[in-house]
Amino acid sequence: MASTDQSKRRSLFCCYYAQLGDVVEAAWRAGYPAKTMAADGAALLRKSVYRNMTNSYRLALQDNAAALVRTGLERLAFGRSNDAVRLLLVETPPTVQELETLDLFAVSSIKRDKSGGIEVHFFDRLKALAALYEYNGDADGMAAAHALLAALSRDPEKGGE
Repeated sequence: MASTDQSKRRSLFCCYYAQLGDVVEAAWRAGYPAKTMAADGAALLRKSVYRNMTNSYRLALQDNAAALVRTGLERLAFGRSNDAVRLLLVETPPTVQELETLDLFAVSSIKRDKSGGIEVHFFDRLKALAALYEYNGDADGMAAAHALLAALSRDPEKGGE
């Protein structure tokens, strides 16, 4: 039974990682312990079976543009900004390799001012939440419209079927 739970957790990690591209967040959402999230996620990605599973999920998600939009909105609305804050607090600028590992998805722009300071602008979380709410409302509205059309297209003389 424990191996089934582990298998589900690993599959969840791969799915979340395919959506988010963030090892720690994917491990956290999949239910890995906080102390070992990064190590557990990295260990999974070192194994070809889980890299292949992640790629499979990623291909499936890319075929569904609506799922990608929803995922992006969720990341903007609920994602972490730790890496962007870390970027602001470091004494020395990060290397190119270090920059490539940062999750800056929520950052809309980064500017250096005349005095050498750094400005980081984030996407508006409230706008992302509103867009996500509208997106869900549109999905509910579409489902209701399809149900109404199906109900109207039924032949009443055959008992509604």
